[in-house]
Amino acid sequence: MSAPCRLPARVLSNERAASDTYWLELDAPPIAETAVPGQFVMIGFGLQDLDAPFLPRPFSIGWRGEDGRIGLLVRRFGPGTHRLAALRAGEEVLLLGPLGRGFEWETGRALVCVAGGVGLAPFLFLAPEAIRNGASVSILYGERTGDRVFDPRLVEQLTGVRPDLYTEDGSIGRAGRVIDGIERGTESCLFGCGPTPMLKALERLAREAELSLQVSVEEHMGCGIGTCQGCVVRSSTGDWIKSCTEGPVFRREELAWPD
Repeated sequence: MSAPCRLPARVLSNERAASDTYWLELDAPPIAETAVPGQFVMIGFGLQDLDAPFLPRPFSIGWRGEDGRIGLLVRRFGPGTHRLAALRAGEEVLLLGPLGRGFEWETGRALVCVAGGVGLAPFLFLAPEAIRNGASVSILYGERTGDRVFDPRLVEQLTGVRPDLYTEDGSIGRAGRVIDGIERGTESCLFGCGPTPMLKALERLAREAELSLQVSVEEHMGCGIGTCQGCVVRSSTGDWIKSCTEGPVFRREELAWPD
C-alpha cells in the first residue's frame, strides 16, 4: 500500500446533489493515482486557518478520474461540514491520504454493496473498479427520506450501475430499510457502509446465512494516522483496534458485534 501524502488540493466543483448533500470534486493526482476503494482522506484547512473545522475531517474517497480528480460525498451536520459544503471552485483545502485499508474482492464474484446514507460514497469508487476487474456489482442504497437521496442518475453515471433505492418514508424507490433488498439464499459477497445499527443488522443477516461480508465502519477520527486513538473499535479477540489504520474496512469475523 502506498504511503499517504499531504498536499494542497484545488476545488474543481461542489454541486448540491440532495438535501444538505454535496458532491465535491478536488484536483489531487497523487491521491487519485494510488487510492483503492474503501480508503479515505482527511480534509481540512491547516494551522494557518483556525476557523472551523480546526481538526481535519475523514471522508471516503468516492471516485477518481483518470485526470487526477477525486470525488467526496459531503453531508452537512455541524460547522465543519457546513464550511466544506460552502466551498467554491478555485478555493483550496489541505488533504492527507489515501489512508486506511480498503475493500478486497475476488475476480468473477457477484458483489452486493449495501449503503446507508453517505455510506454510499465508497461504493461509487468500488463499483467501476470491480466491474473492470471482472466482477458483477449491484448497489442497494437507502435513506430515511426521499429528499436525501443522492441523485440516482449521477450514481449510474459514476458507477455504470443503476442503484436499487429504499427510503424509510417510502417517498422514493421502495419503502423500507435497505437490508430488506438482500435476497435470501444469495451467494453474493456482501459489502456494507453506513450507520452502525445498519451494519449490525447486516452482520446478523450475513452470519445466519453464512455469507462473506466486509464493512466500512464510521467512527470519529481526529488524525487518520493512529495517533489520537479516537476511532477504536472492539475486535473479535476483545482487543481495541484503530479503524483508521487497521480499517476502516473489516471482515465481519474481525469485529465484535454486541447486541
